[in-house]
Amino acid sequence: MSERPTNRLPARASAFRIGLGLALAPGAALVGLAVAPHVRCDPRVGDGLAFLGATAFPIVGLAVATTGEASLALTLCLSLPALATWLGVVWLQPAPSVALVLANAALVCLAWAFGSALGKRVQHPAHLSPACVVAASADLVSLLSPEGPSHAIAQSDRALSVLTVGFPVPGSLALAPALGIGDLLFMALVFGVARRHGLPYTRTVGLCALGTALAGMAAAGFGLAMPALVPIAAVLLLGLPPIRRLRRADRAAAWVSMLAATSVAAVSLARALVHRH
Repeated sequence: MSERPTNRLPARASAFRIGLGLALAPGAALVGLAVAPHVRCDPRVGDGLAFLGATAFPIVGLAVATTGEASLALTLCLSLPALATWLGVVWLQPAPSVALVLANAALVCLAWAFGSALGKRVQHPAHLSPACVVAASADLVSLLSPEGPSHAIAQSDRALSVLTVGFPVPGSLALAPALGIGDLLFMALVFGVARRHGLPYTRTVGLCALGTALAGMAAAGFGLAMPALVPIAAVLLLGLPPIRRLRRADRAAAWVSMLAATSVAAVSLARALVHRH
């Protein structure tokens, strides 16, 4: 039996939260574009500030937007122009920084429209458990496999500029890429599940932010692209006990899917290590 959605808001309040959440990341990035060229600081500090801006604003924005209840009409009114905007910026490549901010805004909007809507339809919070394992494994395989989408995106500056959310680097007009569309979709889904089933919402958002920060620190430390969904999924599984309580009826399917996903990820990791040495 499905659980009833919690904390429903009046339509006006929902629309305000959705608008505020979706405007947060692009608004902050536009302010950053105006300020960044005039800021001088240590390059490592600048990179850290750009990473913080490229992750904190989209995560908080998605979290705020997901607290609103959107009708199908409102979702379409927001997502269709967002998709058109994103396609326009892709067609214009190479695009100026302001256009890339618009593309980033479109990515956040699309992630909210599809991810949170799907999350709010998940029937039990423990369904997040296999979702975390499968998503993390898929992200790892996609990045490690030469034919994987994430691997291809990581090798292309143009792809990074339109498929990841960036933030201005102090001292320039360049946008440093951070969260990809897959990361945004997954976090929006998690927020939707948390909202639907009454999971501790602030903790859920904080865990996603923590996982993202761990991925950023690992990337900075090793100088390599890191699959952000791996630490995000790990901290969610550790920090949200309700999502680990699989129902008896779901256990077989969940364990099969998790075993299959981790097996493929292990093979990809072993292959990557062999090729590297």
